[in-house]
Amino acid sequence: MTTASNPTQATNNAVQSAVFLTVEQVAQRLYVGRSTAYNMVNTGEIPAVRFGRLIRVPASALDAYLSNKLQANLPEN
Repeated sequence: MTTASNPTQATNNAVQSAVFLTVEQVAQRLYVGRSTAYNMVNTGEIPAVRFGRLIRVPASALDAYLSNKLQANLPEN
């Protein structure tokens, strides 16, 4: 098992490999504000799962959302 010598690096690696992301982590990844990320989740633009009061976004759902957005912005040949 490998360990990171830098605690920040270990934390970043753990966040990047997380199966579920918090809305705050989604906001960081998208470089948007927390309120914007919550609005995107609450409107269903980004799929999310609720665990009681907690809101979690599957990392795969965020990746799919970004892929769809990128495809929509590509010019047609």
